[in-house]
Amino acid sequence: MQNRTMRRRTALLAAAGATLSGPARACGPVQDLMPSFWAAYDALPPGNAVDRARALIAAYLQPNIDAYRAAGIARVDVAAWLPRFDPVAGTVRSLSQRLSDLWCARLAQFQRLLPDAEPDVPATAFVSFLWFDGRARSVQGRMALFLGLDMIVLLHGEEPGPLLDHERFHLYHHQVNPSLIMEGGDPLWLGIWKEGLAVHATALLNPGTPRVTAFMGDEMLASMDAAVLRRVAAELPTQLDATGLAERSRYLGYGYRGTIPARSGYVLGLAIVERAAQGRDLAALARIPAPEIAAIVRRELAAIAQG
Repeated sequence: MQNRTMRRRTALLAAAGATLSGPARACGPVQDLMPSFWAAYDALPPGNAVDRARALIAAYLQPNIDAYRAAGIARVDVAAWLPRFDPVAGTVRSLSQRLSDLWCARLAQFQRLLPDAEPDVPATAFVSFLWFDGRARSVQGRMALFLGLDMIVLLHGEEPGPLLDHERFHLYHHQVNPSLIMEGGDPLWLGIWKEGLAVHATALLNPGTPRVTAFMGDEMLASMDAAVLRRVAAELPTQLDATGLAERSRYLGYGYRGTIPARSGYVLGLAIVERAAQGRDLAALARIPAPEIAAIVRRELAAIAQG
């Protein structure tokens, strides 16, 4: 089974590489809040973090509060954030200066693989105050992408291309599959499928790269062994319909600390997607309706748990 999966994965990556050589459409601009952030940050008074935080809130955060609310960012402790941000400010500045070109290059590659993808992607770049690196979120009835450059640098360095691919695919997934919008939020089975399919898409968008690239540089996820995967798969069935933060954090949360690896649901999701692909290309996988996804996840989890 493993050899067949590897052969299928190699064939898909080769096909993606051929597809990526085609023409691309123009990309829409990122709503970039970083120039206003840098203007405020560079003008901060010397002194303690509390005084600097108050100045940054007044000059930058309050004028841009609507964007932060749209991104789902609630309370932030700017005074605690500043000492963590200051050492990486230079790297964040470098990334912010070239983000527009990087974003357009990644979108061009994305549109070659998935020509039906919308070229105009609502995207906002700012500092997320360490809430997230990238987040796809519904805003006024349309999925939008928010990029937290501070968290991107801390997690991914100055080369976040695979992260941009991953997050862009989430938007595409919702674009072509309205059944994903669920009242009350995503149940865990849907979150696992979404993340696994986004990892699969990232692998196709980066053909010839190591497995860790698809996991956005996370070596622990890329090297998770079959025994851990079986153990996590065995405990999941009773949790699959949960929509609460605790369950999502255990299987999908970056900051989870507990008895299983953080974001183990990403690895399980990829395993489920690869087992369920059965000749479907990426566009077809993205269009599987939610009720069928639920059945696939339950069936494949049971098979993985049994080894």
